[in-house]
Amino acid sequence: RQNYRGSKPADNDPPPADNGEPEAERPMDGQPLPSLLPPRSDVVLVFPYKTSALVKWGDAEMDEGARGLQPPSDQDKHRMESWKAKRGTVLHALSDSGLVLMLYYSRDRDEIFVRIGADVNHLKQIAEMTRYKLELKPQYLSAYAEYRNDYPGRREVKYVDRCVVSHIYKSHQALADEQAYPQPGAIFRTADRIRLIDHIIRSSDHNCAGVDIGQLMHDGDLKHYFPMHENSRLRELDEDWFKCFAWGSPEHIDKVRDYFGERIALYFLFMSHLNKWLIIPSVVGVALFIYEVIVGTPDNKTSLILCIGMSLWAMLFVHFWRRLAATYTVKWGTYGMGKQLEPTRPEFKGVSRINPVTGRVDRYYPWSERIWRVLFSASVLTVTCIALGFCIMVLFLLRHIFHQNNGRFWWQIVNALCVEFFNEVFKAVAKWLTDRENHRAYSEYQNHLLAKSVVFKFINCYISLYYIAFFKNNETLFGQPMVCVDHDCLKDLGSQLAVFMITRLTLQNFLEFGWPYIVMFIRNYRENTTFNTSMFTNPLTVMPDLSSAEKQSKREDYDVYEDMDEVLILYGYTTLFVVACPWVPLLAAISSMLECFLDQKKLVFLYRRPFPVPAANNEPWDTAFDIFGVLAMVTNTAVIIFSSTAFEGWTHKSRLLLFIAIEHMMVLGRVGLSLLMPSLPKSVRVLQMQQSVMVHRHLNLGGEEDDHETRANAMLTSQAAGPFIFDADDEDDDA
Repeated sequence: RQNYRGSKPADNDPPPADNGEPEAERPMDGQPLPSLLPPRSDVVLVFPYKTSALVKWGDAEMDEGARGLQPPSDQDKHRMESWKAKRGTVLHALSDSGLVLMLYYSRDRDEIFVRIGADVNHLKQIAEMTRYKLELKPQYLSAYAEYRNDYPGRREVKYVDRCVVSHIYKSHQALADEQAYPQPGAIFRTADRIRLIDHIIRSSDHNCAGVDIGQLMHDGDLKHYFPMHENSRLRELDEDWFKCFAWGSPEHIDKVRDYFGERIALYFLFMSHLNKWLIIPSVVGVALFIYEVIVGTPDNKTSLILCIGMSLWAMLFVHFWRRLAATYTVKWGTYGMGKQLEPTRPEFKGVSRINPVTGRVDRYYPWSERIWRVLFSASVLTVTCIALGFCIMVLFLLRHIFHQNNGRFWWQIVNALCVEFFNEVFKAVAKWLTDRENHRAYSEYQNHLLAKSVVFKFINCYISLYYIAFFKNNETLFGQPMVCVDHDCLKDLGSQLAVFMITRLTLQNFLEFGWPYIVMFIRNYRENTTFNTSMFTNPLTVMPDLSSAEKQSKREDYDVYEDMDEVLILYGYTTLFVVACPWVPLLAAISSMLECFLDQKKLVFLYRRPFPVPAANNEPWDTAFDIFGVLAMVTNTAVIIFSSTAFEGWTHKSRLLLFIAIEHMMVLGRVGLSLLMPSLPKSVRVLQMQQSVMVHRHLNLGGEEDDHETRANAMLTSQAAGPFIFDADDEDDDA
């Protein structure tokens, strides 16, 4: 192992390393390091060292030859030399920026792990330089303000301009250390340290390394870059998983935010909001289902009440979620946060140029070339949706032909399995199309991927239900007359919706939780097989265990996009056709709770720790859920008016006028609700203004108002410098 104690060396000091490989421990000035406890390593870089664990290379080449490893080919040697040179350059930059590095080999010596930390003074310097916002103490309303060091004042004015603000920042300590005196670095949460270290690594500012992580990963010179997990915090989150991830109580959702960042915390806050709001529809839906069983059909007098109730529910759900999200983002200091400059995706391809924003060499890909790829994606999406509609109609035809002997039920299951299969296939197709479009930032990439997925999955998941509700009865399909079950389309619609929900609840959750285990098992098996082949010939030799960083490097990256995509589909099943199957909200509540449990297990045990991403809202998902809410109002109303027997005696024109009237009333109610109860609650808006005043008073002015009066009196009694008087104007002398 090797420690780099970062600081800029003098001109005659030897560099920390010449080749970027672990050597003996060596300090910044060539003298032995003092036995001080190094700062915690928060971030890990994983560099490739050898092209294969079966190749001998590096300082231990003689020992590796004794173990029977093979010499590298000329191509492998050239590639490893290139890795060595680039790795050394990166390590020099990291060490010169003041970071503390710890280097060691992987178990089979084909990778080099670099654990990176930073001391408290360096973090404070970077926080002040970047105007990083930290939380203040509760007596200062827990506001967020940019970090500033204490200013001792000037001696010539008798220190009246002294400003001491270090005491106003909140200390974040573990529960076991709450009684102890706070450490100097306690003002930084783990997420704060990770963000500041990431800035030091990526930025070209003063005392920063300026390492282009995206370019290194794009070129294959860096394999992984991720934050380290904290086992004690993970155990705490796992023990309180229900309160942290499923119910979202304020103190517990703050723990999720402190560990994973605001983006993931908003996702689980949304899931907890959904779980709570599904309680009433679940209870009412079960009661209406019992009545439906007694009556024998969902087409009864309660369907209109259920339609209006769920339409209002869908309208209110997103609105009150936005109020809840605004409340928490104000509390977290991210409300109203503007768009930030994002790092370049490693997969992004382009020509090198000077970035007009950062002034650094960056990759650039013109929109004039991307537009053709976007048009190609739109064409593929259109053709795919047409082919999908044809396949689903063929399934309905086969279901109609083989409907005897419970054949209809089995074809409903086949339809549900086909929907899940097509979703997985198009997920890969949409990812391939979006990769071809070559977007630079993650937000652009996810927005385009979301647009494709929503269009395709809406057609794939719901076209069967729309066909049953509005077009199946007394119509022909490929020349065959179609009819609903018992001439009751709501019963047919309800049975198909129930099959969709049950299939998704079982199959999707099983694959979601089981697939990461399968991937991790395969990787560990390959790793152990290669290790046994490359290191030991004696079967009785005990294998050393993997380091914590190496274990985490074998895991998958977590992406909240996939989980939100699944919840959006579930939300559509729950709200769009609930009048045909009143107990669907109960299934949705069970599925949502199970989703929270599985997502928590994935984050804690199966995935690498994601970088904490600040977020002001849950967009673009809030807009997507809002659109689904509007569609739910329209669809449920249309099912009751046009497909049920409640208005069977009405003319088509009268039904249409009633439909328009109900929709307009709901839209007006939605607008009125937004005016009466805006997305930012009044109490939160007042708190935000109070926090601004508090920050201005204590950070910008240096204390309470009476302190300013004392300071003003001191300045009046102190001797002030007299005015300078010139005999002539400088401009006249120059003339």
